[in-house]
Amino acid sequence: MMTDRVDAVGEKKIDEYYQRAINRPYYFGYAKTGKTIYAYTEEEWGIGASSGDGDHNLIRSFYFSILLTVLIALPASLIALAFGVILLVNLFFDLSIMGLVMGLVAVFFGLLFGLAVVQGYVNVTEEWRGRKARKRSGLPKPWWTADDDRAYEWFLGHPDPRIRMTLDFFPYSVKLRKQEPV
Repeated sequence: MMTDRVDAVGEKKIDEYYQRAINRPYYFGYAKTGKTIYAYTEEEWGIGASSGDGDHNLIRSFYFSILLTVLIALPASLIALAFGVILLVNLFFDLSIMGLVMGLVAVFFGLLFGLAVVQGYVNVTEEWRGRKARKRSGLPKPWWTADDDRAYEWFLGHPDPRIRMTLDFFPYSVKLRKQEPV
């Protein structure tokens, strides 16, 4: 009986942290150069930033997303779908099992690459909206993410009236969780 109460409290805590992380008002990141941490709303974040553990930030670039979608994913998808349709149409004349398998495999990969085209479209539109929102706010593009503990320390030293120093604003901050009353 006592164990049930502990589990229920533990589940409530996990659910509370999860809800804070989903409903966080700001994401924190660094610009391309400098050590300043900026606070971005979800709209301003766009497709976001890399983790900051290397120079793998090209994937989060607006132009790279367009290039990847238009020059690689879209042609691969169309070629695979066309090849699959041709093989499946030839199946009616040939009636071979190998033609059927090859046609279905080509259609599968055409649809799989089609999902890459859809993801590319989503990335491009999200970053386009993010660029417009950042331009309105005068914010640079977030190139690297700042974890909640670093952002918490930054905003303690550089107060911003928009940002409250609570777990709602820094849901993954270990320092704030240690300070939270039980």
